[in-house]
Amino acid sequence: MKKAVAVCLSLLLLFGLGGCKKEEPLSELETIQKQLNEMDGYYCTASLTRISNKGETTYGTKQYAKSTGEYRLELTSPENVAGNYTIFDGQKICQYNPRLNNQLIKDVPASQHRNELFLGQFIKNYMQSEGVGVEAAALDESKCIVMEAVIPGTDGALSSEKLWVDRETYLPKRLVLYDSQGQERYRLDYDEFVYNPDFEENLFQIKE
Repeated sequence: MKKAVAVCLSLLLLFGLGGCKKEEPLSELETIQKQLNEMDGYYCTASLTRISNKGETTYGTKQYAKSTGEYRLELTSPENVAGNYTIFDGQKICQYNPRLNNQLIKDVPASQHRNELFLGQFIKNYMQSEGVGVEAAALDESKCIVMEAVIPGTDGALSSEKLWVDRETYLPKRLVLYDSQGQERYRLDYDEFVYNPDFEENLFQIKE
């Protein structure tokens, strides 16, 4: 009788322990995907390089963006464009240029090229892309995960994009947009990146 009870207890312990199996830890890629998917917004400073058949032009920028779509893009350099900014409040887009008499330009048309400069758009494209590539690569002597996405639409000027994310900090380091020939068209090198900052209430408001 005692032997039968001992066997039963052993079986209960065996199945009980089996039911409490620990979850497998997330991989680097899964952790990065989770971080990006759960992001409510971000702030960053970045060097934006635009590449065309006429050469390269680099701008200093600040970006403020919410996962709900609102954004603010400020230019900090070179001197002839410093102080310019674009705001999308969720419905309308406006631009401000301190060098123009009519400083606030309202009802600015939407631009896919401008939208693709924001990380939220990359996340949408990445989630919708099929057969996307992921690889490990070195960038500025720090190891990164490289995520690739297809840019939807028929505009051959922008066809695909890659995002470099630091494997230790999970912070974006570089975003590159390519045309249909695989040539770089825009490159964002992030200097500072902050996940989920506390935004000022009027940051995305368009002045009337």
